[in-house]
Amino acid sequence: MLAKHNNKIDIDGYSMFALSGLVMIATAGISYLFCFKKIFQTANKTTHDCEENVVLCVLGKKLINNKPDNEYLLRLHRASHILNIDEQSQAILLGGKTGKANISEAFAGKEFLLSNNIKASRINLEESSINTLENIKNAIALVSDKDKKIVVVTNRYHLARVKQTSEGFGLDVVLCAAEDKLKLDFVTLFKLMIEALHVHWYLSGHYYAHLTNNKRIINRLG
Repeated sequence: MLAKHNNKIDIDGYSMFALSGLVMIATAGISYLFCFKKIFQTANKTTHDCEENVVLCVLGKKLINNKPDNEYLLRLHRASHILNIDEQSQAILLGGKTGKANISEAFAGKEFLLSNNIKASRINLEESSINTLENIKNAIALVSDKDKKIVVVTNRYHLARVKQTSEGFGLDVVLCAAEDKLKLDFVTLFKLMIEALHVHWYLSGHYYAHLTNNKRIINRLG
């Protein structure tokens, strides 16, 4: 959930953000700590391997000078490694144009995979999404072979939010970490804390929408 939706002020998003804050206050921060614990455990325990013959959904990230940043490169390197050792697997690269980029995040990812000997016929692009929520929603429609497992590749700090959002839309995904292991430093800890806020925000909106039968928010969040 973001502050804008379809280029308009997102009243639902702001409202659910405020609700999330109220829940944290009412629970003396316990609800937030629960989210943080879940995110940390997922980031720490998720493997960087996956089965054969899968659909890899590689989440995009904002480009720098039309090039993937270091975190996006980690995702692409992981996908490239998996695709090179398993010729049956396919890839869906997700992410539209963001910031000042002239190309989409997905297109930049495709260029990387092509340069690493992955055939274009194995790469599909989804270029309309601009955030994680839209990434997941749009990925659902692109998976043509429903018998194949969906493996989402992203950075460790981001894994739990992806899993939560996917489950909200009834999508059973397998997580694959871009990094070999969780690196514990101040920057990573800060990112985990921010992710906990996002998950808390999402869950607050999700439960509120279903308790009040708010169809508009349900359609957005699953």
